[in-house]
Amino acid sequence: MMEIVGHRAFKGQYIENTWTAFERAYEAKTDVIETDLQMTSDGVVMVNHDTDTGRIWDQNLVIGDHTFEEIKQLRCKDDKNAQMPSLEELLRWTVEHPHGKIMLDIKFTNNKIILVKTFATMLRVKDDLEYWQSRIIWGLWLLDWFEYGIETGVLKDFQVIVISLSLDIARGFIDYSLKLNNPHYKLYGISIHYVASWTDTFRKEMVPVLKKHDIKVFLWTVNKVIDFKCTAGLPIHGVVTDDPIVARQLCLEFSSIREFHKPDWTTINGARFCLYLTVYRIVCSLLFKSWAHYKVAGISVAYLVFLLLRSIHFL
Repeated sequence: MMEIVGHRAFKGQYIENTWTAFERAYEAKTDVIETDLQMTSDGVVMVNHDTDTGRIWDQNLVIGDHTFEEIKQLRCKDDKNAQMPSLEELLRWTVEHPHGKIMLDIKFTNNKIILVKTFATMLRVKDDLEYWQSRIIWGLWLLDWFEYGIETGVLKDFQVIVISLSLDIARGFIDYSLKLNNPHYKLYGISIHYVASWTDTFRKEMVPVLKKHDIKVFLWTVNKVIDFKCTAGLPIHGVVTDDPIVARQLCLEFSSIREFHKPDWTTINGARFCLYLTVYRIVCSLLFKSWAHYKVAGISVAYLVFLLLRSIHFL
């Protein structure tokens, strides 16, 4: 049975990464709850997707430039009773919810010390390393963060995944893990954009390696019926989704599909499939070039591409 991972807890129906979203995701028996980490200027790890607070909260502050006390003064724009959770509060909530498992999407815009801070927070909440190893999945974006987590020992015997739009970056994690050949730091899985799973590179080159070494595959962010249908024919361990309830229903609906089939390009879904594959290839060729991140008048090519992808609901 495919695992259902609640994106930012239950983003599709509730304000992302808030206590209401966590509670509703847990009540929906979501297998894993995915959330995001940032760090304040005084080293407190917070739960928030963006580096700044303007999209959800009532002031626009860069979290890394402000103290924990300053960030805790913020209130949600759409729910004045809601405050930004800290990681410590989330972990205490996890202890109180015995069937909960958390996937931590740790943004590389932070200092790598956030890995150590996160590890220390776990042990402060509950001094039982084996307990956290069974309840936490670490999600990392860059290979040097994986290396740092191994050097410091904080990732030992935890489930670790690479989160990436790029199959090349995911393959770098896989190759490093296999070369390391250390069961205490074996890569648990890869979490890639669902369109990446449609490519020949993924299906013909990566899948045999993933199967051979029992490396799990998660896809993000899967919400549409047609995308669940395509996903069902692939060797996928879990889907990251905005609505865990709908996702579980769709996974069951398409569970009999055993092979991947490209939709007919003459249909609307087939045309969308081809368009998204083309966009994906262009995006990967742009976003991972160093020049795409140089800013002119405060705007980079990478940022413009990001806005385009959001506008067509690709991200």
